[in-house]
Amino acid sequence: MKIIELARYLEEYNTLSILLRLVLATIFGGIVGMERASKGHAAGLRTFALVCLGAALATITNVHLAVLTDQAVDASRIPAGVMSGIGFLGVGTIMVTNRNHIRGLTTAAGLWVTATLGIALGTGMIWISSVAFLLIVFTIVILQKISRYQEANNRLISLYLVVEKADGVKRTLRYLTDMGYEIASMERKKEKVIGESDVALQLEIDLKKRCSHNEFISRMASMEGILYLEEIKG
Repeated sequence: MKIIELARYLEEYNTLSILLRLVLATIFGGIVGMERASKGHAAGLRTFALVCLGAALATITNVHLAVLTDQAVDASRIPAGVMSGIGFLGVGTIMVTNRNHIRGLTTAAGLWVTATLGIALGTGMIWISSVAFLLIVFTIVILQKISRYQEANNRLISLYLVVEKADGVKRTLRYLTDMGYEIASMERKKEKVIGESDVALQLEIDLKKRCSHNEFISRMASMEGILYLEEIKG
């Protein structure tokens, strides 16, 4: 009973519950950001902690205005503004390389969901926010391993490669055909390469589930005439 009473007390609007919400928002946001920081992303521990803390503080401020004025105040106005601002911040973490390699989507999504976590904490939903925090960590850490396995064993693979002269193109296409792979698309890239006669290609290949991406790239890299090889990950 005491635990239930304590939980209800912390969900009420009082000084102790407000301080707890702010502290939890900082801790939860920082922990989520640690995973991004370990991958070398610009938005790391401090960014995520500040986003979650700021969202919680903005929501608490909105609630405080409603209590202070004792009037009908739109309780969603400030949190809605927070979410709009996070959208701009998230876009700033997304990059598209010249080979259509998209980076930063997980970081942008992480910032967005961390902001919603802060809003939930700001409203006083401490226990629900704690469960949501665990689910966020599970998604970022555990599901990442599943996602990487799925990507490494997907039937389709996109490659950027530089081959030696026109003969290298014919040799590469012949190898793929002989091995039973299917070329879904092929594009010649107009980029500067090492030799004047070298050719840069972007291929999308259906592996027919014959091997993993690492095995396929290892075999391709050992072929004569291939000067550079890189998998393009979306």
